Amino acid sequence: MNLIKIFFFSLVFLNVSCNSGVQNQGLDPRDKIRTYTSEDWDYWQSTLEGQSGKIRTYTSEDWDYWDYEIDGQSGKIRTYTSEDWDYWEVDNGALKIRTYTSEDWDYWKITGSGVNISVRTYTSEDWDYWDISGDVSGKIRTYTSEDWDYWEITADLSGLTAETKAAILFIPVFTSAIYIQGICL
Repeated sequence: MNLIKIFFFSLVFLNVSCNSGVQNQGLDPRDKIRTYTSEDWDYWQSTLEGQSGKIRTYTSEDWDYWDYEIDGQSGKIRTYTSEDWDYWEVDNGALKIRTYTSEDWDYWKITGSGVNISVRTYTSEDWDYWDISGDVSGKIRTYTSEDWDYWEITADLSGLTAETKAAILFIPVFTSAIYIQGICL
């Protein structure tokens, strides 16, 4: 009988310990990025590991130049040349964001500063679901199918720099913005 009580209390203690550990860490299994207001494709808010951030165009509907603030750091994402949306630079070339092939906005590579990450749609016709692979793996999905103003991120981005996080988030933000605005595709 005592052995059963010890086993039972051990299970209860283990369960309470595990649950309180997760709660104390404040982990949200789904980080988010969403438009500031519904259908405002120029300004996006993020929540990553409990911290707020933003990505927005420098000037309304100027898709060539974006600002970001993530993890308390700010920076810039710009096209390499005006209106060449296949090639972007983060913080004056610290990172490069490029489409795998010209005007193929469903497959991107992020490189530089020891970073090698691919971000691509699950299928070329499914813009609701992005797969992250390489130095980090995970997914970015719309909360509701074809509702591109709200995304959930399931990836451990904690070991990445602010500029790398911004680059990863920028891809679905930019592609959904230009798609919704009818600029491409």
